[in-house]
Amino acid sequence: MMGALSQYALRAGEKLRSHGLVAARLTAFFHTNKHKPDRPQYGGSRMVTLHPMTNDSLELVAAARRGAEKAWRDGYAYTKAGIMLDDLLPEDERPRTLFEEDTAKRDRLMGALDAINGKFGTWTAMTATQGFKREWKMRSEMRSPAWTTDIAQVPTVRA
Repeated sequence: MMGALSQYALRAGEKLRSHGLVAARLTAFFHTNKHKPDRPQYGGSRMVTLHPMTNDSLELVAAARRGAEKAWRDGYAYTKAGIMLDDLLPEDERPRTLFEEDTAKRDRLMGALDAINGKFGTWTAMTATQGFKREWKMRSEMRSPAWTTDIAQVPTVRA
């Protein structure tokens, strides 16, 4: 579960940086399969305030972990997990804090991480919390075609 949440948090940080945004809150959530009522049911979520506001992937992973640990209950077969980011602002408009640390070193690290993954492919460089075997995967066998967003999936008609 933590591998999935870490991956989502890393990707969210990458997207925030690409759009020049920062987030003020992160919500980590997970739940069991509601379509199997014979199994124990539980859905947990926790919101974590990001202070100061950030787009740092490592801070987002840490926040997702804190939220998941507070909401976690053993004994359930979880089937879905994710994160949500709230209160997005442009990075240059975010409120500054009095004791805010210099983030230049972390900004360079995040830039290097984005550059490596951009050049060599997604998930070339990642954190250990994602896991190396990636025993989970998205299930999308029954997904509808993406005709409106992927030109390769538009049906070809021949006469």
